[in-house]
Amino acid sequence: MNGGAILQVRDLHKVFPVEGGRRLVAVDGVTLDVAAGETLALVGESGSGKSTVARCIVRLIEPSAGDVTIDGQAIVPLPVKRLPAIYRRIQMVFQDPNASLNPRMNVRQVLEEPLRLHLDLPAAERATRVRELVGMVGLTALHLDRYPHELSGGQRQRVGIARAIAVSPDIVILDEPTSSLDVSVRGQILDLLLDLQRRLNLAYLFISHDLQVVQHIADRVAVMYLGGIVEIGPTADVFRDPQHPYTRALLSAAPVAQWGAKRTRVRLAGEISSAIDPPDACRLVGRCPLAQPSCSDGKPALIDIGNAHAVACPVVIPAIPLERTPIC
Repeated sequence: MNGGAILQVRDLHKVFPVEGGRRLVAVDGVTLDVAAGETLALVGESGSGKSTVARCIVRLIEPSAGDVTIDGQAIVPLPVKRLPAIYRRIQMVFQDPNASLNPRMNVRQVLEEPLRLHLDLPAAERATRVRELVGMVGLTALHLDRYPHELSGGQRQRVGIARAIAVSPDIVILDEPTSSLDVSVRGQILDLLLDLQRRLNLAYLFISHDLQVVQHIADRVAVMYLGGIVEIGPTADVFRDPQHPYTRALLSAAPVAQWGAKRTRVRLAGEISSAIDPPDACRLVGRCPLAQPSCSDGKPALIDIGNAHAVACPVVIPAIPLERTPIC
């Protein structure tokens, strides 16, 4: 872990009570760091807990346990009345831009709101900042008086991004920011995010299930499975030489961009473990082709294998190549 990280998450847990006095473990001991100017991608299949981690970090959902700090300043635990000061340093862009914007507010009002809440600016300076923001995200002053329903999906997401950077945060959490957009628009939004990161030295926690996007945008990647991180490391290393069986299965299932090429699939058979009252064991033990009796003796911790690459698997994993092979 990076001692100079701008965001530090330590042993984060989120448990939801369910009927019969049982508990659903949505996040199970997540620990991660994000450095200034860095993009850490959080990936995994639907239901792995990625979005719950994001919402716990910014306290949209109250975590059950753990610590979250921004440059040494606590977010978890912290009294709710003191959170507004923290939100100047951390902001979030949501998956659905239509749902995340108030339909009764036009673009000008949407962008002025965080400036009123967090910055003591005169009206003239607020107006100048709003015009600057729309220009930074590729919109114009003509959009300021429009309401969300008058904008395209890509324009709405640009407004959401402008709102997130309005108060000059240190880190932005991006929860599937392109998944609800047309394919033709996704590249534009990704290029915008990369440009803003370079200009403003932003750190990103980038949540996605699109591995091609992650490979393009992220410096490091953390792979989640049933609430826990099973592998974390530099993006190039994880994609080139994945160590955890789940990471290998996930990467082997991704579409291959090259026409006329295929990839050797790594398939996981068996039943997916339940997140309700899970046993103290590796969550993948029922599906893993490399499972050993010791895998049921406790939840494996992340083991550093060098070059800031760690994997939560005590089994010595043989090489399983994922190279692309031409079909003809």
